Amino acid sequence: MSTWNIQPGEVGGVLTTVFSHIGDEEGTSGLTGNMTDLGEHLVDADTHAASGPIGQALGEFAEHYFRVLGDTVGLASRAVNGAGEATLHYVNGDLEMAAEAQEAVITADLDEERPPGVGLY
Repeated sequence: MSTWNIQPGEVGGVLTTVFSHIGDEEGTSGLTGNMTDLGEHLVDADTHAASGPIGQALGEFAEHYFRVLGDTVGLASRAVNGAGEATLHYVNGDLEMAAEAQEAVITADLDEERPPGVGLY
């Protein structure tokens, strides 16, 4: 582990950028903001369609994709938090703990946590 050469400032910058893409808990920015906008547009579409079958289809669409998007937000948040925790341990000089945190992220069974239909590229 003594061969690590992490630049915490740069890591923090990347993590901040990724968190901004994920968005805030209020749903006003990033992916969470897009989810809020999508929900509003689906309500508008349902209102303007004024059709039971279309409303049902929109509801099923929303139920499926909001679950997928919510799972994606959760998985991305946990990954960023794990990277931040590992970096913090590195900065504090606890290289063994940093290695354990990194290994936990690497060895996590991502297939179980990954939302259906979302692939790793």
